[in-house]
Amino acid sequence: MYGSPLDRNVLRKAQIQRAAKAVILSDDPSLVKQESNKIMTNEMLDAKNVFIYKAIKKINPTLQIITELSYSSNIEFLQERHKSIPSYIYQKMYTAGEVYISSIIDTLTAQACYNP
Repeated sequence: MYGSPLDRNVLRKAQIQRAAKAVILSDDPSLVKQESNKIMTNEMLDAKNVFIYKAIKKINPTLQIITELSYSSNIEFLQERHKSIPSYIYQKMYTAGEVYISSIIDTLTAQACYNP
């Protein structure tokens, strides 16, 4: 389906209200920074995914969504209430598998290379 996932009409045409699950993937951070004329902080790279998540939840609040984030610090923007929890690994959304943090794969891969 063509259209922006930020547009509620597009989401309704895609029948998101009837979906059982959804996956939101990130754009390649290196390409986003190259294409953008503005200065983007690392935390701003996940803004689109956060807005898509919120748009989908507004239409279908019970839908299970797996959201990819580039930076673990942005998990707080997906939650209804902002609680001060020291690390993303203790966040309910992360432990339930609703958030995938792409930088973790780099960490796991690097550790596997150094600990054969």
